[in-house]
Amino acid sequence: MVTRGESREVWWLARLVSSAAILVALWAPTSLEAQGQRRPAIPFFRAGESSAPPELAVTFEEAAVLASELSPGGDAVFWSVAREPLGAVQRMVRHHGLAVVDAQGEARFEPDTGAVLLKSVWAVSDVATGAFAIAAPPGFVLREIEFPGNGFAAGAPGRVNRLRHPKAALDLLMIRPGVGAWRLRAHDTGLADHDGEDDDRVMTDLDDLEPFDPGGPEPPERYARDDVIVVIDPHDLTYYATRLLGPPAPGEDEP
Repeated sequence: MVTRGESREVWWLARLVSSAAILVALWAPTSLEAQGQRRPAIPFFRAGESSAPPELAVTFEEAAVLASELSPGGDAVFWSVAREPLGAVQRMVRHHGLAVVDAQGEARFEPDTGAVLLKSVWAVSDVATGAFAIAAPPGFVLREIEFPGNGFAAGAPGRVNRLRHPKAALDLLMIRPGVGAWRLRAHDTGLADHDGEDDDRVMTDLDDLEPFDPGGPEPPERYARDDVIVVIDPHDLTYYATRLLGPPAPGEDEP
């Protein structure tokens, strides 16, 4: 039988254990990253084909890039990352702009440098439909890498608006068909890197995107089905590109 004094001691012991448990919970790491674990991938989006149908045709002249199979009267996005040899070093050169598509479904873009650099990767897209193509001048080999399997992350509850890049720098292009186009440059530990770590990786956020047209729409709050994403590594000019397919349809297996 427990006496009154013993009962009081048991009560105080239980209270002490409970307080200790609360303190441990307060001081323990609360995030998966703090515990040395990786957050699970957000399986909301799947990568689409690397070129959305109908595939655009892109050709090169010495001082211009031409595209066809576009929507007549619409806008075409021209976006490029290049490396220009300067003696023993190379400098990064970027081009971007919108061109009006003519009645034949063709558009032309002339870089302000007056030439199309050999070591350059170009993304061209039809803003109306989201159809796009990745191309390079003759003599330069494109090197496509796999889209990160755990690339998407939620920056706020209910907002899948972040993209992980497994390398230290990236140039990003996003197109939402029928809405607009945006671009972003980011590097590890820079203002546009939101993972808070010096880890040779980059976490981008849609809020940092800049519209191609200064008067264009603000960047979207979250990624959505049919968004086109192109990422180029400015250091080695590798790239990945996709159109988001969204969540699996009812009865469809997860990728």
